[in-house]
Amino acid sequence: MIPASLNHVSTWQRMGLVKQLRHDDKMTMKLAVNYSAPLIRLIEQGLVQVDLIKCPDWDGMLQEAKPYGPITIHYDLEVGLGHTFSADLDRIERLKAATGTPYINTHLVTRKNHHPNNPDEIREINVLWRDELQVMIDKFGGRSIALEHYPFTPDNPNIATAADSTIFSNVIRDVDCMLLLDLAHARITANTLNIDVKDYIESLPLDRLVEVHITGIKKHGGILTDHFELSKEDWAVFEWALMEIREGKWPTPRIIAFEYGGVGSTFSWRTDQDVLKYQVPRLYEMVHRDTK
Repeated sequence: MIPASLNHVSTWQRMGLVKQLRHDDKMTMKLAVNYSAPLIRLIEQGLVQVDLIKCPDWDGMLQEAKPYGPITIHYDLEVGLGHTFSADLDRIERLKAATGTPYINTHLVTRKNHHPNNPDEIREINVLWRDELQVMIDKFGGRSIALEHYPFTPDNPNIATAADSTIFSNVIRDVDCMLLLDLAHARITANTLNIDVKDYIESLPLDRLVEVHITGIKKHGGILTDHFELSKEDWAVFEWALMEIREGKWPTPRIIAFEYGGVGSTFSWRTDQDVLKYQVPRLYEMVHRDTK
């Protein structure tokens, strides 16, 4: 039943408020999965269960996904290019309220012509990162912003500065925002740096953890790439991360997002319904193992 105090709001706003209550009802982890046509078919057939459908901030997709369950939005935002200064933060605020998405994510990046060995450029990008993040913090508050690390590969050497765990951690602590940990990005970066992925992850500010992303990685075009099905190695890293959470070494994140599947030319060729059919239930059981 909708509380009497909400009777004056629109149907769309009302749905958003109800979904926000669903997001906030228990401080337990929730499984989100990328929106895709195969996922929706499996949900309709009762073959998979998810807590949240993860969507980009595309109006059409949000409308398509809405009948199938609560939505969480992953924004295509980046700090380091200057685009945050012109971003439509009012629209983001409306979407956040309508869906109950708890955190507004953004990615720490650099321009393609950034030179990671140039001290002057490192100083300049550090100022730009903080200035862009401050715009978001002034609007939403630092504890509503989740900063995500970008995968560092030989194909994007400019990202080395942003992927440096000390630099990345200092940005989060200086602006007082939260951490979105992407396990696939961490695996790719650790491989490029030739270090153990657990060592890389543990060098991040895990006390700020609020969201975890997981997906498989494999070589594509000669470069380690994410958004594939989970392999044995991917499952092992995820199981380790869950153990760290359940043992209290890391905070409990609000959302565990399986970033497999999608729409369009970027994702449709690597969206296999059978993968979703077998991997989503396993993920759901793992995420909710201690809460049944």
